[in-house]
This record gives sequence, C-alpha cells and structure tokens, in this order.
Amino acid sequence: MPSFPDIGLSSYGRAWATFMDICATIDRTDQLVHQASEGIVEPGGGYVAADISVSSVIEFIDAVSKLPKRATSIHTFRGQRNAEWIDNPGILRQSSKMISHEYSAVRDLQSVHPQEFYQDLNMFDKLVRMQHYGLPTRLMDVSSNPLVALFFATEPYRSTKKDIDGRVVIYDVPKIRRKYFDSDSVSCVSNLANLTDEEKAELLENEKLDIDDFQRLPACDRLIQFIRTEKAHFRPAIRPSDLSRAYYVTPKMQNNRIIAQHGAFIIFGLRIVRTQKSTENHNAITRTLIDIPQAAKAPIRRELDTLGLNAGTLFPDLGHAASEIVRKYSQ
Repeated sequence: MPSFPDIGLSSYGRAWATFMDICATIDRTDQLVHQASEGIVEPGGGYVAADISVSSVIEFIDAVSKLPKRATSIHTFRGQRNAEWIDNPGILRQSSKMISHEYSAVRDLQSVHPQEFYQDLNMFDKLVRMQHYGLPTRLMDVSSNPLVALFFATEPYRSTKKDIDGRVVIYDVPKIRRKYFDSDSVSCVSNLANLTDEEKAELLENEKLDIDDFQRLPACDRLIQFIRTEKAHFRPAIRPSDLSRAYYVTPKMQNNRIIAQHGAFIIFGLRIVRTQKSTENHNAITRTLIDIPQAAKAPIRRELDTLGLNAGTLFPDLGHAASEIVRKYSQ
C-alpha cells in the first residue's frame, strides 16, 4: 500500500473526490490550461498580492473548488515557481529583449531547421513548436489540470536574499475568448510574429480606425498576406481591437508533453491588459492568484508524487524518466 503523507486517508479521499469532480467538469468542456508573464503595453503592471495562500494539496483543491465561475466560462491554470513574476509570455517579459527581434527570431529558427516545420499548417502551430524547443513566443502555457499548475508552482526557486513563494494563477475565460488552433482570430494574432517592429507599431498607433481604413494600412495589408498563406480565402476584415486581445487556444494534441500536462495556451496580441477578479466587462479574461509558501513547496511535491504527478509523468521523455528514477532511488 502506498505511503500517504500524515494528513488522514479520509481527508485525502474527500479531496480526491472533489478534485475528480473538478476535472470531470473541465473535461466536459473539452478545454485545456496552465501558466503566466508581462507586456508591451500594460496599465498598472507589477507585483500583485495573492488572493489566497495554501500549504497542502487538500487546501489547494478546496480553494479551487470554491472559486466562482461565470456561467459560460472555464477555468485555466498556470503555475509559477516565483510569485513575484508577472504572468506574461516569454517574449513579452520586461527582462526579455526578444520582442524587438521577434521577426528575425522566428525566421532564424525556421531557416536553421526547416524540416522541423514541414508538418505545421499555420503560424500558430509553428509558434507551439518554437515554444516547445525554448524560443520565447507570444504563447503562454496553461493547463486544464489544476494539480499540474500546482506542480510547477512548487518548483524550488533559490534566492540568497529571501524565501520565494510559488504561485498558481487561475484564469476565468469567457466563451468569446476561447478558440481552436485553426481560428481566424488566432491566425491574425499569431501572424503578428511575422511583422517588423515598425509594422506592429503602425497597427497599434492606428487601432482607433474603422475596419475599412485599417485594412488599407500597409502593415495590415502585409499581415493579411501572411494569413492568406495559411488561409487562401481569408476575408480582409480585421477588427483593430482583435489584434490587442488575448485568446485561450486549444492546440492540436500532437506532442506528448502537451498531452501529459493537459496543455493549452493563451496567445497575446499587441497589448496585455489584466483584470483581477470580477469585472463589468463580461468578455474579459479575469484571474485569481493562489500563493504557495516556500516552506510548503517540498511537502506539497511529496503529496503530488503520491498522486502520480512528478517530472517523469509530466515530461514523458527518456531524459526526464531517467532523472525521476534516479530521484526515486536516491531518497
């Protein structure tokens, strides 16, 4: 019989039942989820205090099960080992210089390894592959499984100055912001990666134009050219506001890591706007923050391991499997 942490089997049973109910609800929506960062334009950016703090798997499951949710929305989850990090995709973080080289970076990688991208039918698929191999992109990893996010939030973060808490960010995503990999909206935002800095600046500076005038911009015309390489019959009727939105995207389940982590993405456009908790805008993606004290990270990791969540199961490749076996027999 497995060795459970000393928190009571009956408590574990109730918590596990609650968790399975949460997963069943998420699975019925056929959606996915997991993580976060900071951006090009962000009002009031910076550290935000957590709404909740938890110190065990049971406390976390209880907190997630009690979160309010709008009638047509879903919850997606992202785990960060450092609670002070702003939840942004890699390319839009202030510490990254990649945003000014986005146009060149995506071409450099494709030119060096063109064979890797032959099967990718659109720019979103290419960004997913680039992200998988470590290139910062407009994509932010999320997961439909809250315990996957908790695993990443409990990853050790070493600092000589102070203890660093972890954080789980829960996004409440309305139906209008949920898209699939082949969505027109996703094609529009994904192909921003093919534009130069000057072209993206032109789009942002003219976002108040009406649709017809916006299509006449040279930058918009170039964006449409890229979109039509993957959608030949795409109609040139891009709403300027759509290029500044973030969308939750269900990807193709075409790599083992996405499958194992119940993965999906939030893709960011020209702006990042965050909303905490409730908002009068029912089309906005809102978020709730749960912090994990540094002292609770190791105990929670042990509890997750008991439930079958570890590096070996979440990163299903030979290297991680070997590392997990070494860890298991070195304890």
